[in-house]
Amino acid sequence: MSTPIVVLASFAGGVGKTTLAHAVAVACAEFGKKALLIDLDSSGALTFKLGHERTRENIINCSERFDLRPHTATDSLATLISEIPEKYDLVLVDTPPLFTAELEQVLKAAQLVISPVRESIHSLRGALAVMKITSAPCKALPLFAANGSELGQLIAAELNLIDGEISISSEVLASEAKTISALTDNKSCSVAQQYRDATYSILEELKIF
Repeated sequence: MSTPIVVLASFAGGVGKTTLAHAVAVACAEFGKKALLIDLDSSGALTFKLGHERTRENIINCSERFDLRPHTATDSLATLISEIPEKYDLVLVDTPPLFTAELEQVLKAAQLVISPVRESIHSLRGALAVMKITSAPCKALPLFAANGSELGQLIAAELNLIDGEISISSEVLASEAKTISALTDNKSCSVAQQYRDATYSILEELKIF
C-alpha cells in the first residue's frame, strides 16, 4: 500500500492549519508513526516556527521525531510525492490559503483532506471552497468547543466532520511562540489530548491502525 498523503487545507487564513499540522506530526510520533511534514506555504510559517528559516536542506529531521520538508526545499515535489520513502507511515502537507500549482498537485495525490474550521462563516466558506476542487475524501475538524450554537450546527450540517474537536486554549497560544508544539510543551494539558484524539481519528480514517 502506498504511503497516504494528508493535505491540511482551507482557503480561509488564520484557521489553525499550521498549528494543526505540527501537532498531528508530533502525535503521530507518539503513536509510533513516522510522518513527513511538508511546508507548501510560501510564507514559510511552519518552517519559521520550527526554527529552520535559513536552511538549505530538503529534508530536516526535527527534534519532535518527524521530518520536515521546508518551504525553501529545492527538490522536486512531484518526484517526492510519487516516490515517498518507505520509512514514512504518512505525509502531512501544510498548505497556503490560496490556490497554487503545488496545492493542485498534492490534492490530486491526497488520500484525505482535512480542513480545520473555526466558528465563523469565513472559516466555513474556506473549507467548502477546498471541497469543490478536490476529489479526495474531505473531513473538517472543528477548532472550537461543540456548544450547540446556530453557527456550530450549520458547520456540522455543511461539512463532514472527523471525530474530535480542538479548543482554543492558552497552551496552544503559548506554544505558538516556541519551536515545539503544545503536545511537547505541556504533555498533560487537555488540548494536547484533543490533538492526540484528532490524530487518532485521522489514522483510523487512513486505516493505519
